[in-house]
Amino acid sequence: MLGIANYVLKGPMQALIAAVLFSALSVWIAPFGLVVGAVIGLVTLRVGVAEGLKVLVWSVLAQVGLTMMLSGSYLPAIIAVIEYMVPVWLMSVVLRNTNSLALSLQTAMMIAGLGVVLLHLAVPNPAEWWMHLFNEQVKPLLENSGVEYQAEGVEALVKMVTMLLAMFAVILWFSIVVIARWWQGALFHPGQFQTDFYQMALPKSTAYVAIILAIAGLLAGTESGIVYDLSGVLVAGLMFQGLAIAHQTVAIKQLHKAWLVTLYVMLFLFPQAMLILATIGLLDAWANFRDRWSQE
Repeated sequence: MLGIANYVLKGPMQALIAAVLFSALSVWIAPFGLVVGAVIGLVTLRVGVAEGLKVLVWSVLAQVGLTMMLSGSYLPAIIAVIEYMVPVWLMSVVLRNTNSLALSLQTAMMIAGLGVVLLHLAVPNPAEWWMHLFNEQVKPLLENSGVEYQAEGVEALVKMVTMLLAMFAVILWFSIVVIARWWQGALFHPGQFQTDFYQMALPKSTAYVAIILAIAGLLAGTESGIVYDLSGVLVAGLMFQGLAIAHQTVAIKQLHKAWLVTLYVMLFLFPQAMLILATIGLLDAWANFRDRWSQE
């Protein structure tokens, strides 16, 4: 991975070549989009906002042009641009100007939250809209393939789709920015990324909003609509603060790295672990766990 970063920073042309190449590859293999976003982020962080914007524009052009040639539709390309590119560039601009991972994460939460609000303004009932899409696009494919599914399960899932997509967006965008920041730190400031991540703390105002939305969401359940969906955005953001606390705890207490491996496995196998980490991140706004443990 660092080989890619080294190549990108050799010059403006190399950065454009890497971005366009990986953007084109992501049309066939979606995970390459992660590399596109990381390249955009790295150039923005290390070289400058204008150069990062130039890489972004060429990546978008490659994505849209190739997608149109292959499918005749630009919609998949627009989704990819939103998924890997534009929000990552905006977050990287914030990180470059503030040198704060927390504010970059907060930017991701604000973008995802705005997306949730706009969807609810455009669609009176997002759950019904998702169900309509399922019936029109997915259901015929399942029936033609002979795949059995439970209608009750689908009805329950569509109520959570907006929230899950918003959570996924925050996690994906910030993960890409973290990769770009890690590249920058590894190449130019060894050890700095680790220090910055350990100290990452969202503003206390985010914790207050999280409490209000979490309580409202729990009381109303999936019927709370926009409140329920926005609470997912905050859970995703606070989860990263919980992860920062976990990483620093392992370092301070000199625990075995197996603890972190177990934590990530649990996150993968049991999504409920995300809520536990988010709760720890929320409590940290007042308890300040990291300062307490570092003073022991």
